[in-house]
Amino acid sequence: MDLNRAVAENIKRIRKSKKLSIERLAAEAGVSRSMLGQIERGEANPSVAILGKLAAVLKVPAELFLENDSFESLAEYPEAGTKPVRMDAGKVVLRENFGYDEVTRMESRFLDLYISAQYTPEPAVPGCVCYATQLAGTVTLTAEGKEFRLLERDAVRFAADQPYAFRNLNNTTARLLLVYRYLK
Repeated sequence: MDLNRAVAENIKRIRKSKKLSIERLAAEAGVSRSMLGQIERGEANPSVAILGKLAAVLKVPAELFLENDSFESLAEYPEAGTKPVRMDAGKVVLRENFGYDEVTRMESRFLDLYISAQYTPEPAVPGCVCYATQLAGTVTLTAEGKEFRLLERDAVRFAADQPYAFRNLNNTTARLLLVYRYLK
């Protein structure tokens, strides 16, 4: 669902849950009834000022209007459709698994580390958390000032908005699944 439609449906749903008529909300917020009607039908883009007025009357945070829960649970992303990114002289291969999803605020990637490879990405945006699952091989993870040795099927969660690094110190390829969650 697009953002206009989500805003329209959220305002209408909240207004009805508060048992307010469109006329009363418009009057109390200082917005014309026709403008509020257009907003609720998704025909007009409300300004931040109007969203603020509506939120104040409805006694809800304005960001509630922006929530978009049009999440569809079934999605397929074949590996053939993704292009790997190679780093560290080709010893590190990063492949997108699920791209960023606005509703779940998550994305995931496969990370392959060949012999003696190290993956040290730039820290992510503030509030980002990584869930790393070791699928094959053994790696060392340095994160949040600690070092972890991950064996096959081990998992760890850490703040990805701080420096971190994965190192393969073994003579076999290591493979991980990295899931990033962007907190509000």
